[in-house]
Amino acid sequence: MAPASDRTLLDIKPAGTLVVLGNGPSLRGFDFERLSGVATLGMNAAYRHWDRIDWRPTHYACLDDALIETHKSEILRLIAEDKISSFFLSGRMLELEPGLADHPKVRFLDEFVPHWLKRRGQNHGLTFIDSDAFRTGQDAFVTTGAYSVRYAAWLGYDQIVLLGIDLTYHGLPESEAIDDLRLVMTETPKHNPNYFFDDYQRQGDAFQVPNPESHDQELHIAAFEAVRDDFLREQVPVSLINANRLSRLNAEAILPFAELGSLLNEASLGAIIVPLTAGEQDQALDNLWLWAQPAFSPFLGAAPKRRPDLVFVCNNAAAAACEKRVRAFLTNEPVLRDCFDQVRFVTLDLSGDADIYRRENHGPRTNQGFRAGPNNLFFAAMDAVRGHWGHALYIETDCVPIRPDWLGQINRHLQGAEPAWVTGSIYRGSDALGPREKRHINGNAIYATSDPAFQQFIDTVWRPRLAALVVEHPEMPFDCVIEALYEKADGRQGDDDADWRLMRAISHKFRYSALIPNLTGDTASLHMLADQLQELIGASPESCIVHARRLAALIAPLRDSGSKPSIIELLALLREAADGLPPRTPASQHRRRGQHAWTVARVRQGLARRLPPLRRFMD
Repeated sequence: MAPASDRTLLDIKPAGTLVVLGNGPSLRGFDFERLSGVATLGMNAAYRHWDRIDWRPTHYACLDDALIETHKSEILRLIAEDKISSFFLSGRMLELEPGLADHPKVRFLDEFVPHWLKRRGQNHGLTFIDSDAFRTGQDAFVTTGAYSVRYAAWLGYDQIVLLGIDLTYHGLPESEAIDDLRLVMTETPKHNPNYFFDDYQRQGDAFQVPNPESHDQELHIAAFEAVRDDFLREQVPVSLINANRLSRLNAEAILPFAELGSLLNEASLGAIIVPLTAGEQDQALDNLWLWAQPAFSPFLGAAPKRRPDLVFVCNNAAAAACEKRVRAFLTNEPVLRDCFDQVRFVTLDLSGDADIYRRENHGPRTNQGFRAGPNNLFFAAMDAVRGHWGHALYIETDCVPIRPDWLGQINRHLQGAEPAWVTGSIYRGSDALGPREKRHINGNAIYATSDPAFQQFIDTVWRPRLAALVVEHPEMPFDCVIEALYEKADGRQGDDDADWRLMRAISHKFRYSALIPNLTGDTASLHMLADQLQELIGASPESCIVHARRLAALIAPLRDSGSKPSIIELLALLREAADGLPPRTPASQHRRRGQHAWTVARVRQGLARRLPPLRRFMD
């Protein structure tokens, strides 16, 4: 469907994805740099915002005759700048500037629509372009947004993404009617609910009535329905997707929805959060050392354009005292440092009952329960990235990557997954569990921290319900609250039970995943843990991090041993620990390839421990 006519458009390289940018309020605060390298089409008076941020779309459209009259000089300025590849304009512009008829960068609505060609375009020497993208049985439904989609399809883009097209409109007291079809702004509004910046419309601006009474249905909705129906009938080879969750295109199921990040194949992980106490400082440094090794690198190859922040959330100043060591280490490991955007430390002031962590789940009652410290760290972490883009990976210091590109793998998962608030693991170890713990998603998980609905859930349900639950169940950790709500919900009462109504509405937002298997535990043998890890590595390529306290404890011995860091070496250390072997000798004494540091003495010790009856023959 490449452009074909006597007048060739300059600098057009149609292919792949184009984002059509509406100007609705859902675009307020949008970072236009996200669209760097992506073809875009902007429209109407949005140039006022583009001027402020020094940004231009690939293509520009304006089909509103009243807007053309108001903004003629600014559109001519945009054309003269030569920063936009093509312009799609109403023929009214030709009546005002006839010299544009032969401009190589300008196309007109009148060239594609027989009614307008006959009424206006032929007077300026335009000829008809017959394109299946513009064939329609609904000639009256012409809007800039809908016909920008047709124009993008004619240019040759095969995926057209709609963003900022809300299709909502509120009457403004600052506007008054000129006639049945046009309005004019009597003053610049202080707040404009119809657009993504407040002075989109200024005093003196004229514009067409958004939904004139001459149509028997809402014009803008009908125009997009017509595009959908016409493209299907004409078999126009274009994937048309709405990326605006707030649009009526989504609310009324007119077009399919997908997240912009997945459509643009951009990074989805905005932060890695590490909760930290003073006793975990050395483990955190050991973990960073491991991440700096090629076999455990967060990204294999170039880091994504949008890199996540690395955020340490410290329970108090004593924990935060390691900031200098962390920054010094990262300075000396530039490849690892380049995996992250900002490295941030968030320091709390937890003490007393607010900082308790009793693993044994007994002792004097406190007003915040036996797990107050980890619980408070978690909620502070969710607050620390509130408003930050993307999801957050929350990993305690006993989480260990088991293959390289683990952050890349999480990004790929998020780009293709159905949106979830929490994505994590059921317990997959061998320890016995209580009824409330057996189905819970472990707290080391991925959280949709940039989703306002999830943050509202934290504020109105998760945090207050935990505070209420620990009164009777002081052992309650934050990650078991959802399971406790299932336990309390009574489906037999249907809508009369508030907990059941809640869980019915949100259950699909909590997702089991193989990404971060939870293998931490105390009672299962190290041999069993090693076997489970070995099976995960080979049989579960989706698994990229494990939560396993006893594996994390071996990172320091691996670092000290000087063995070539790999998951196989880490597993070997785990099996040696299971056999009761002492720590490996320093790196300077390693001479053999394969299983480093396996000396005769170590083998004798290992066999003696595994085969007690043979001990007397070895002594």
